[in-house]
Amino acid sequence: MEPNYAAVIELARKAGAAILEIYNRSEYTVVEKSDESPLTEADLAAHHIINDGLPAILNVPVISEEADIPAQAERANWSHFWLVDPLDGTKEFIDRHGEFTVNIALIENGLPVFGLIYAPVTDECFYGGNGKAYCKIGDEPAARLHASNPNEQIGELNQIRVFASKRHGTEALSRLCDKLEHKVASVKRIAVGSALKLAYLASGQGEVYPRFGNVSEWDIAAGHAILRCVGGDVLSLQYESIRYGHKPSMIVPGFFAVGQIDFDWRTLLLS
Repeated sequence: MEPNYAAVIELARKAGAAILEIYNRSEYTVVEKSDESPLTEADLAAHHIINDGLPAILNVPVISEEADIPAQAERANWSHFWLVDPLDGTKEFIDRHGEFTVNIALIENGLPVFGLIYAPVTDECFYGGNGKAYCKIGDEPAARLHASNPNEQIGELNQIRVFASKRHGTEALSRLCDKLEHKVASVKRIAVGSALKLAYLASGQGEVYPRFGNVSEWDIAAGHAILRCVGGDVLSLQYESIRYGHKPSMIVPGFFAVGQIDFDWRTLLLS
């Protein structure tokens, strides 16, 4: 079961246009959700556009950050579902950093089989499924994505590039970077907002993205699907496969995202 890529891209761009219309206003409404995270008019506008549009592309259930989550007993019976973050990086949106995205993933039997990450400000659309991933900027032809080869990066430049959140730096991340410096090569930390870290990882702009803190499944599913298409993966902090929609909670307590799974990351990340 595979969606029409062009239709999903068009829908993401429609949601992105609604987000930008609000982003460019001098004022808009912001409220606080029960988990103390912010919610804006743009989150809801994008949610409604995507929630209404996806069933016409592929008529399976939709889980969105901005809607009630069905109970695990119901989700367990789904072979396929859409998993959506209508506006990932709401704090970047509020602070006008521009690094926010629309995330859309298709889940099949717990695995992300299609993913799209759209950045409205730059009109960059990263998407992938069926073993191939692409980036399309504006009206330009789509370009195939290729992850970085860590052996070449380390061997030729003596450097490993580590993506990090702009807002969630931790002691654990600093300790890991120190270990990589000691065992592998010099470390360049790259701070980026939202799911763009996963998109940039899939496009070869870095080698690894460790996250030592809670995220939700809709934050990472689209990027996970794209990474799988370029030979990468997103794994738990125990270095195990992440499955979607099958647990009572949709919280992921940290992860390791890698651009190339064939590299011996396990030894470096877990030892």
